[in-house]
Amino acid sequence: MKRILLTEGASLTARETITALRKSGYEIDILSSKRFPLTAFSRWKHKIILTVNPNENPEQYLNHMSNLLQSGEYLAVIPTHEQAWLLAEGKKFLPPNPPIALASTNAFRQVQGKIAFVALADRLEIPVPRWELVKKGVPIGISYPYWIKSDYGTAGRSVCKVRSSAEKNDAIQLLSSDGSQLMAQEHISGQYGQVEAVFAHGKIIAVHTTIQRGIGAGGSAAARLSVDFPDTRKHIEKVGRYLNWHGCLTLDFICNNEKLYYIECNPRMIEPANAAEAGVNFAEILINLSSGKSLPDNVRVGKAGVKTHSIMALLLGIAEQTGSRKNIIATLWKCIASSGLFEKSAEVLTPVRKDPLSLIPFVVTTFGLLISPKKVNEIITKSVKSYSVQLKTIRAIAE
Repeated sequence: MKRILLTEGASLTARETITALRKSGYEIDILSSKRFPLTAFSRWKHKIILTVNPNENPEQYLNHMSNLLQSGEYLAVIPTHEQAWLLAEGKKFLPPNPPIALASTNAFRQVQGKIAFVALADRLEIPVPRWELVKKGVPIGISYPYWIKSDYGTAGRSVCKVRSSAEKNDAIQLLSSDGSQLMAQEHISGQYGQVEAVFAHGKIIAVHTTIQRGIGAGGSAAARLSVDFPDTRKHIEKVGRYLNWHGCLTLDFICNNEKLYYIECNPRMIEPANAAEAGVNFAEILINLSSGKSLPDNVRVGKAGVKTHSIMALLLGIAEQTGSRKNIIATLWKCIASSGLFEKSAEVLTPVRKDPLSLIPFVVTTFGLLISPKKVNEIITKSVKSYSVQLKTIRAIAE
């Protein structure tokens, strides 16, 4: 049995997972509420399995997955987005001992929200920027500039940087419109990065650290460089061990003058292609962990100095930041010439030379941005709206 199942197919993580597994020999099936998600345009996928939108009908989605698992066709399931949390909360809908590496619901609840995560980090003495809860009528004791953050959110759209009282009031009104709890957090300048690790019931199996070389939409890392930061490995191991984590865990950090500050946790695998290029294939390790196969005896650590990028994600970031066709075209030319940011860097999202079908979403997105650079806002708004709905459905399942 060499078939695996991805929980969705529209995210960058899902697409990079296919890239990372291209040489594995697995048949990759993808659950999707859309007929043509991003992952549909790859010769390395096996098939798209249409399902309901988990945001709109989570119970039916979980029942569909349960039926697929009961068929015995799948060696493992890889959660590639917030379905990791949904599956953890909705285990009662799944068969006993499903082939999915998932931490406990209690562990998820301690890291899924920004407020819960910084509170946990404080308990574990892991460095985070100074923070406090936003309370009506109570002054914020952090000096400008600082961030107002919604407890839950994604794509950089649940945070607002404020530099004055007026901006603070606007941010609070905007981010609390859906009833979310808010926090204020000190602004730390520095290099943005992520450390990612796989755990087997609290024991660290593999770990990889990257820093951002190029900015995507919402401030995401559209180009990465793998680095050797021993402290990030120590910190994520401390979190995983405390939570008895099972599966993949990712921490976002800012590095300022060699000092680390952690700003968020993603309790799942994030865009694994740079790690795979650096010798740590998180997707394969998760398959082995989920299916009971043997795991490495020693902790695998990603090789430093590996460069990767996603031209499509970079173009979305440029369109968002500048709204300039000229800048979009200039970036495309540098990509073609393999110069600047693209020198000795591997394309991991749309590797058109190895996976020609991936050219289709790249061309569609690029032409859309060239016609109207502001189109990027529509793309991101849909993603954020989908995430907000998903949070509500997961909470409903939990209750």
